[in-house]
Amino acid sequence: MFLREQRGPLRAFLRARGAGEEDAEDIVQDCMERLIRYREHPHDELKLLLYRIARNRLADRGRSAQAAPHLPLAEHDLPSEAPFSTPGPLRQAESGQMLNALRQALLKLPGRCREVYLLNRITGMSYSQIARHRGVTAKTVEKQVARALQGLRQELGADAFGTGGED
Repeated sequence: MFLREQRGPLRAFLRARGAGEEDAEDIVQDCMERLIRYREHPHDELKLLLYRIARNRLADRGRSAQAAPHLPLAEHDLPSEAPFSTPGPLRQAESGQMLNALRQALLKLPGRCREVYLLNRITGMSYSQIARHRGVTAKTVEKQVARALQGLRQELGADAFGTGGED
């Protein structure tokens, strides 16, 4: 009950201090998870602790954002041609169309989902490495990757992921 009551005000507190909607929600979730460790404490102490955790997580985010490698995704970030050595014209056209569709689908993802997905799939970072890098939990990273995959499936179709329904 206490946590449910504090969720909205804590999110507003974070938003007022410059956190985006998704950042605020991630920090709130992380704070709630961390606060469960102190559930035996009185509610007035829990509230103070909750906001202290939130301020610290927000500060951690600011520090990691300054030190983090930025992974912008713009037209120039993806190759315009497929990396085949000597493809035929038909293969080249198909690959170019697929790459363009992927580029457009990635650009439609929310920024955080896209960044976490690219950190995992392109740079090869593990969920725990991304979590430390972004200042969130591994579970949050897992949810962001799942959200990115869902968005890509919606845009590209299940067949693009080799999960077509030919059973």
